Amino acid sequence: MTVVERGTRNTILMVEKNLSKDLIREKIDKHCNEPIRLFTDDYTIYFGLEGHSKVKEHHIIKHSEKEYADGENHVNNCENRHSLLRQYLRIFRGVSKKKLNTYVKFFQFTFNKGVNWFGNAIQLILNNCTNTGR
Repeated sequence: MTVVERGTRNTILMVEKNLSKDLIREKIDKHCNEPIRLFTDDYTIYFGLEGHSKVKEHHIIKHSEKEYADGENHVNNCENRHSLLRQYLRIFRGVSKKKLNTYVKFFQFTFNKGVNWFGNAIQLILNNCTNTGR
C-alpha cells in the first residue's frame, strides 16, 4: 500500500498480506491526526471512506472508466512511487516474503530523504547511540 502526503510529498509504503476495508480504516485512524482529503482509485476497498470521521473529503479517480485525473484530483504520486519501488526490487531478482518489508522500508527511507539519504542515516544512528548511552 502506498500513501503520499501532498504537502510534504513524504511517502509511506506498507507491506500488507490482505488489504481490506477494515485495514484501510485502521491505517487512517493510526496515521492521521486530523481530518484529511483522501484521493483514491476506484478499488472497492475504498468505498464508503467518506463516512469515516477523519475523512473530510474523498475524491475517487475511476480507472475502470479510463479516468486518470479530474483537475487536481489524481493518484499519480502513489502510482509513481509504486512503479519506482518495483524497479528498485527488480534489481534483487527476488526477495523473500520475510524480508520484503525491510527492503520496502529502506526504499521508503532513501526516497523520502533524497540524495543525502546516507548522511541522514548516519545522523540517525549517531543520535540513537547518543540517546542510548552507547
